Amino acid sequence: MRTLLLIVILLGGGLATAWVGGETWLSRAVAQRIADDPQIAAAGVEPLRELLRVGLSLTDVAVETPQGPVQLPALELWAAPTAPTQFHAALPARMTLPLAGVPREVAADNAVLTLRVVPTSGMAIGRAAVESGPVALDGAPLADTVQVDARLTPMGAGAPPGAAAAYDVAVALSGLTPAALPGLPAPATAALAALGRLSADGTTRLFLTGPLVAGGRQGAADPALRGLASDGVSLGLGGLSLRLAGHLSIRDDGRPEGAVFVDTADAPRFLRLAADLGIIPRPVVPLAIAALATAAAAEVPLPLGVTPPPPLAKGALRLPLVFRNGRMTLGPVPLGNAPVLSVR
Repeated sequence: MRTLLLIVILLGGGLATAWVGGETWLSRAVAQRIADDPQIAAAGVEPLRELLRVGLSLTDVAVETPQGPVQLPALELWAAPTAPTQFHAALPARMTLPLAGVPREVAADNAVLTLRVVPTSGMAIGRAAVESGPVALDGAPLADTVQVDARLTPMGAGAPPGAAAAYDVAVALSGLTPAALPGLPAPATAALAALGRLSADGTTRLFLTGPLVAGGRQGAADPALRGLASDGVSLGLGGLSLRLAGHLSIRDDGRPEGAVFVDTADAPRFLRLAADLGIIPRPVVPLAIAALATAAAAEVPLPLGVTPPPPLAKGALRLPLVFRNGRMTLGPVPLGNAPVLSVR
């Protein structure tokens, strides 16, 4: 055991020395790549020179994107020597990002992007994540915490036809101020501001025609969505709440097949909010409330392979949104053609 431990220590020291030398080479290579690319600029590119983090520190980074310019006063790109295929980008506390085509000032506390690749699977993305503390937009609070984590996972027995890869996407969002989002009309901003903040928590499995690949596959289309499944994603807005669950597969024409269940005790208040936002006419609200109660009480046959979630909480309604043969219904109420969710 002692001999093995000594070998590990010597190997670790050798790797650390190699990493330090590699950082110097890497910083020069990245600086040259930036100099050769007119869409990227950086005032400085330096090695981190840290034992537990191997990577680069960049200053005054500017990137031209199709959506608009990105400006980062500082950026750290690194990987741990113990996990060389998982990369992290530590974002600055303040940056300029294009939102809806307009450069906006974004402040984010301890924001980190993470990407893990799987070299043995053609550089497939094994994990992609974003995590941040409080976020502000143009000085106005936007969110308290943001956590989105997508991980490549075995598909399981319930995978839809045509699926070749699956990602579990976990979302934990708290304190989002919807009224601070760009592009909302004034009446919608006022209605959302009166309600309070939004939260979201839950996991959804996305089924794709293949794994996502870092940088994309040359000459090949990106993987298409073939289905999704969730045991429950909870949404809260002020004093309102609902829970979404269900299972959908995507047909060859891009339309879903399956069912989504919406559980809520606040259906009337959500409908009144929809009227305030201009989504539905206000005179329709009483009729819509009655229609939802009818839809929730009706026995509706579900598509093959779809099972309803666990029993409802007391006082809540379960609204089944069923997709079958290219059409959709809310309970027994026809709603027309199902939307196209994916194009192969």
